[in-house]
Amino acid sequence: MAALNDVLLRWSPWQLLLCFAIVAGSVAASLWAILSPRRPPGASASALVVDVAAIGSGTSAMWRSSWSGVRPAWLLASRAAAVVALAGVLLWDALTYDLTIMMYYTEWTFMLEIVYFVIATMFSAYGCFIYSNHHHRVTMLPESDESLLSNSLMETNHGADQKGGAGLYLGRLMQIVYQVCGGSVVLTDVIFWALIVPFMYSAHFSLNAVMVCIHSFNLVFLLIETTLNSLEFPWFRMTYFVLWTCSYVIIQWVAHVCGLTW
Repeated sequence: MAALNDVLLRWSPWQLLLCFAIVAGSVAASLWAILSPRRPPGASASALVVDVAAIGSGTSAMWRSSWSGVRPAWLLASRAAAVVALAGVLLWDALTYDLTIMMYYTEWTFMLEIVYFVIATMFSAYGCFIYSNHHHRVTMLPESDESLLSNSLMETNHGADQKGGAGLYLGRLMQIVYQVCGGSVVLTDVIFWALIVPFMYSAHFSLNAVMVCIHSFNLVFLLIETTLNSLEFPWFRMTYFVLWTCSYVIIQWVAHVCGLTW
């Protein structure tokens, strides 16, 4: 109770109400946008779905590149390298400071990006297996070419998407995490490099190698991934990023009310 009273004394009622209204309004608007029925691309006007994560490409989009000349193995290598590099930087960050550093929004976003690349690497490994099998099968046919391989892959992927299963739901989760990372990584790096570094650089704050890596590796690997992958990014899905940020704010409020400091 003492901690709660201290918080209330430092904030006037109108400030508390304003902050609560902003967060509550953002959560409500995001949930409304997510749950509103939408029509998948190419479907009839009556074909509305509520599960907006289902709108878009099938599971093949999780491991195929938007560049026809880039094989799934290259995307797998890029994603696996991102997992190793980002995990190493996060471990370096925790060892340089302490585990309380994990309470910051940047580290939350960094961990979420690692989760994305882990899932993406799993899909890429699966894609390499599918691609290798079909490439071997098609090349055994007379006068085989890339069009036969492409058609064979499309038929297999369409059948897998129709069956659904855990892979399809994991693919939807991967898309959501990708879209959350897209917003949160840009937010953290813009604030850090455009506001904190130029205007708050002092004896109490100075750049070091860990900070530079934390606020550059995340964006670099995400830009490489965005360039190579074939995932769609409908702008209304930025609502997942809003929900992620609001969830962080709420958890921070609860932590401060409970007397936790870092």
